[in-house]
Amino acid sequence: MKGINIERSPLFQAGVLVAMMFLGLFIGQLLSVFIVVAISAKPVINMTVDLLEQPVWALQATQFIPAVSTFLMPAFITAWFCNVHPRDYLSIRAFPDIRLLAIVCIATLLLSPTVSFTGYFNSQMHLPASMAAIEAWIQSTEEMADAFTRRMIADKSAVSFIINLFVIAIVAGVTEEFLFRGALLNIILQKIKNHHVAIWIVAIVFSAIHLQFYGFVPRMILGAYLGYLMFWTKNIWAPVFAHFIYNAFALIGMSSDSLKDSAIFADEIAPEDIRWLSIVTCLTLIAFFYCLRYVRRMTKFSNIN
Repeated sequence: MKGINIERSPLFQAGVLVAMMFLGLFIGQLLSVFIVVAISAKPVINMTVDLLEQPVWALQATQFIPAVSTFLMPAFITAWFCNVHPRDYLSIRAFPDIRLLAIVCIATLLLSPTVSFTGYFNSQMHLPASMAAIEAWIQSTEEMADAFTRRMIADKSAVSFIINLFVIAIVAGVTEEFLFRGALLNIILQKIKNHHVAIWIVAIVFSAIHLQFYGFVPRMILGAYLGYLMFWTKNIWAPVFAHFIYNAFALIGMSSDSLKDSAIFADEIAPEDIRWLSIVTCLTLIAFFYCLRYVRRMTKFSNIN
């Protein structure tokens, strides 16, 4: 069965990936409902609302299970059926050199002010009055996602923080990168030879699938950065590591009472902070592109196995 569809078109491979994602989403949601029912011992009327009433570990479990079933498993299944070498299909190679990882870590942290800055302006965008119903749905989705995050980080214990770090940073980094930069980017590059176009298409899909309109632009920028890391290094662990660093940095900021209200981590940026944040963004963005040049130079003539 391995590699049975190796001769199939990129469109067919994309179809397999999407089909497996829907199947995984169904399985993940089913298991999540089972967890809520088992804990509450009552019928589930509103899954999201009921989840917010459950212990933190239940929220963590219902974040972990769908991530694995919706993102990670479809990537592996697609790779298995569409290539005789699934590891090559997903660019699973030896962990990158520590020097490269250090530069990637610095670059990821330097990108954070840009993400926050663009996120502020993205949050100011509004849909036309004729689309008020859609905007209301978008706002409710954003508020619910924010409520989930706040509920998960409300427990300040070390154990809860470690579990959150695992679920939000490690699991999300691995599962999403294997799907988007591992499987999907590979499929699109088979059809579109211009890697810039392919990377930005995947970045748009990556951002859109999160269903958070007010964070669309910054998440798209982050997705493009991860895509270029994947293209340059030809190693899935590079974007996985960068994704982990970004999520871990955000989690630490949101969990810290002294950092959560700063402009870098806060949901809203005070008008008086815009000026200094714009200056910081410009300076860190220059340093970020310098780091990217260094990454390209390190990977251009290297053979990363």
